[in-house]
Amino acid sequence: MSTRREFLKWGGIISSATLLLPLKSTASFLAPNFKANRHLFFSPDEFPEMRKRIRLPLFRKFWQEMLKADLKADEKFLEKEIQFNNQIRHLARADKILMRESFVYAMTGKKNRGDLARLALQKILTFKKWDYFLSDGKHVMGLQRAPLTVKSLLLSYEYMGDAFSKSEKEAIVTQLPDKGLEPCYRSLWGILHPAESAGWGFDPESSYYEVRDMHRWPIILRYTNLRAVPLSALGLGSLFLGKDFPRYREWMNIVQKSYDDFKGTYNPDGSYPEGTSYCRYTSQELILFLNSLYRNTGKEWYKDINWPGTMDFFLMTTMPSDTHPEGHVNFGDAGGGFGSELGFWTADRYGDAQAQFAAKHLSQYHTPFSIWWYNPSLPEKKPEGRWFYRNYGIGWVVITTGFKPKDFVLAMRSGGPANHEHADRNSVIVKCCSENLWVDNWHPPYNHLDPGWPLRTSPAHNTVLINGKGHQYHNGLEGTNASKASAKVISEKTTEVYAIVSSDATSAYHWVTPDVGAVVRTVLTVPDLKLVVVLDRLKMKSKAASFRARWFIDNEDQKGTISFHGSQFVFARPKGKLVGACAGSVGVRLEAGTFPVPQKYGTFPYLDIHAGQKAKDVGLLTAAVAVASGTENTSVTIEGEFPRWKIVGKTGTRSFEIRMNSIPLVPEFEVNV
Repeated sequence: MSTRREFLKWGGIISSATLLLPLKSTASFLAPNFKANRHLFFSPDEFPEMRKRIRLPLFRKFWQEMLKADLKADEKFLEKEIQFNNQIRHLARADKILMRESFVYAMTGKKNRGDLARLALQKILTFKKWDYFLSDGKHVMGLQRAPLTVKSLLLSYEYMGDAFSKSEKEAIVTQLPDKGLEPCYRSLWGILHPAESAGWGFDPESSYYEVRDMHRWPIILRYTNLRAVPLSALGLGSLFLGKDFPRYREWMNIVQKSYDDFKGTYNPDGSYPEGTSYCRYTSQELILFLNSLYRNTGKEWYKDINWPGTMDFFLMTTMPSDTHPEGHVNFGDAGGGFGSELGFWTADRYGDAQAQFAAKHLSQYHTPFSIWWYNPSLPEKKPEGRWFYRNYGIGWVVITTGFKPKDFVLAMRSGGPANHEHADRNSVIVKCCSENLWVDNWHPPYNHLDPGWPLRTSPAHNTVLINGKGHQYHNGLEGTNASKASAKVISEKTTEVYAIVSSDATSAYHWVTPDVGAVVRTVLTVPDLKLVVVLDRLKMKSKAASFRARWFIDNEDQKGTISFHGSQFVFARPKGKLVGACAGSVGVRLEAGTFPVPQKYGTFPYLDIHAGQKAKDVGLLTAAVAVASGTENTSVTIEGEFPRWKIVGKTGTRSFEIRMNSIPLVPEFEVNV
């Protein structure tokens, strides 16, 4: 559409979409001999191989869970409990039932599974609206539930085949454009034309509502998962309806424009700024479309993104612990891992043995597409090395010794703003011995009015505070969107023994404290020793300030403790602990506290390492070794004075000595281990 008037005119057409019966608004566009693309994802002749693969030991648990689903509970929900204005929960559940049951029917031919799929379909088609966002107060926007419903209908159309009646198939084809695809088009159009886009907001008729200022959402969503999801759905729906459908050219044109604008959200190295959880969501939706596009047209859009690099991003951020066995480095709202479908697709498409390894051994779940894309003839290869260093293009630095709960992981959050971020620039997290020892708190509430919202701010992270304040963050009225805060890696060095990286977050703090001169954090680690050294160099331009570095321990199960004596401290969990010491250029004072949120959110103990007095130029040094609980032969002490401190200690049978010159903002180290 070339003008907003035409855009809204089309929006007026679709508002009458309702039940199972064909809709005049769409039916009038269908030629008498219209036929949808039945084989968008796969062909029936692939089913026999699928039925063999699904019984492999690799997929046994997944398949058993599918077979043992609580059908009575699902039937009761669909027959008696479903609310047709509850898109966020009830429509999503109906979609998931439809996808699961139609897939099981395709694999087994069991009538009761097909019947439940048909019941779910009927209920989905009864929803007046498939999403809970509106533009201009009346036109449905496809951002989450409409795209999910499009996908569920397209998949069930292929899985069920002729088990769907002619009228059921016609209902899918009839309702899909108006209630699913045009809302997706509308959201993509709005993001491409934010100045002309009508006001966005929640649907007052929907059961879901929160206070949000959405007038900038067409801008905010440009490089987020909520653009990729409708993009994928509209592309799939267009391919399904085919080139003879009147809206095909218009829809595919905006899909291509949106994809060309969005694909750069992925860094050239494959990393993704919203973090692992949203990288998973975005990627699994995109590859469904990109693979179908290639399968049906030969177009290789998928090559525009470094998918092997994305799998490396997932692999190297793996951070399982006792409290989070599924854990990944959880800066911002991240922390969840990936599904095997992305790994198996990447392995098959690129011959990537590392992706094959990750998908087989480290993925969090399987989907039907895991089985479709799994190539058992491909080799797998576990990355080799005593430890691995990554400085991803999004600004995340990760050092890891491996992918099991016992392994050591250290990560630092540098980089720029991103959707779903927290106020966590230069934050450091440490995992070892199956425990999160320095931890970012996991996934606080989205709603800015929720008392748990402050868990997103700097004081709730392992960051530096200046006069008690952290760096810039927004008030949440617009959602979990990006702030203005940035940090940048300014120096890094790796050897076979250690890694050193420095990140400058001065600009992030300048938004709150204009007098700040420098906020630079340098991290040194000797992964084999599980040794961590953190130096914070802090300067003011004109006025002396109070500085402190804050460190949190995992306490989700109320089993995290912090103890200290003088300048020595211990962060303890049931299976592991951090034994350390600290020092300051103007002295140092330790103080324990608990972050002030209501008890229902948990208890969040922290240790503050205060500079001994206000100053304009401060160095704060923190050094610690991670060891298994019960280990006694461990010590860390700091000798000398600023700027030439010496860190000495032992862990097990090994000793270490770290000499440093802290005069420059980027310190100099001499490492002897």
